[in-house]
Amino acid sequence: MKNRQLAVLAFLAVASPFVGRPSLSARAAVDLAAAEAAVRKTDADWAAAARTAGVDAWMAFYAADAIVRLPNDEAASSGELLRQAVGRLLALPHLSVAWRPIEVEVAGSGDLAFLIEAYEVRFGDPRGAPVADRGRRVEIWRKQTDGTWKCIVDSWNVDEPIAAPPAAPPASAQGTSLAAGSAAPPVQTAPPPPPVAVPESGPPKPARAVDTKYGDMPTDYEGAIRKYFMEHLKHPDSVQYREISKPQQGYTTSITGTVLMSETRKYGWAVKATINAKNSNDRYVGFKTYTFLFRGEKIVDARLPLPEDEMN
Repeated sequence: MKNRQLAVLAFLAVASPFVGRPSLSARAAVDLAAAEAAVRKTDADWAAAARTAGVDAWMAFYAADAIVRLPNDEAASSGELLRQAVGRLLALPHLSVAWRPIEVEVAGSGDLAFLIEAYEVRFGDPRGAPVADRGRRVEIWRKQTDGTWKCIVDSWNVDEPIAAPPAAPPASAQGTSLAAGSAAPPVQTAPPPPPVAVPESGPPKPARAVDTKYGDMPTDYEGAIRKYFMEHLKHPDSVQYREISKPQQGYTTSITGTVLMSETRKYGWAVKATINAKNSNDRYVGFKTYTFLFRGEKIVDARLPLPEDEMN
């Protein structure tokens, strides 16, 4: 949430060129299509440079006054602090970073652009277990005097964990909590606890209030997931299953809008499937985790890793 607020405030600070500008017909000298193509290409070049895991290559895409918040990190604006933040990200073991644009909007002036992107960051945790952070990324780009484009706002908004939070332990219990924005822990394979409604104010809720919120727990979720992969993988016969977790109450979040972004939640039962499959080049892409949200026996949402050309 703090990430998104940072992006919105920064965007509002520079968004005046988007408002009150003459129409494109009145500004024939501004080629917005060419500006959008230039921004998209620069962003794609950045995604390619990110694979080199070089701080200098990454920093070259930021303006000198850029405001940045990388996933699971603090906001940074000064050159040295920003460089350190990028260094921390790129130093993660077994790092893989990828993103793709969802929405691109160019100001009528042709010198500012606003991007919303889907990203995935994969790395190894201190125990060597694979971790994947996914979410939405907000970027604001400004055209420089030499005609190049530089990013002036870069806010990475990690998706909230799909699993619903567990019930609070008794006051006498000792333990630790997951810090906000940190990577979700590995999926537990133990049977799920009985449905427990999150305490709310007001009169007691009926016994089936949880079922109304999350829907019925699926029973043939493994069959539904196998069917999904059979229908969507380019080489379904190549799939290798490592694990299909037990259903847990959870939700997915989605963000709509640009300047005044809003968040909605879809509740259900979350199931994670870790598989390996071949892509269109007949090569295995490595084990990746796909998250499915069920209501009853129906898949109502799927959170997939960025494809490596293995999905139809």
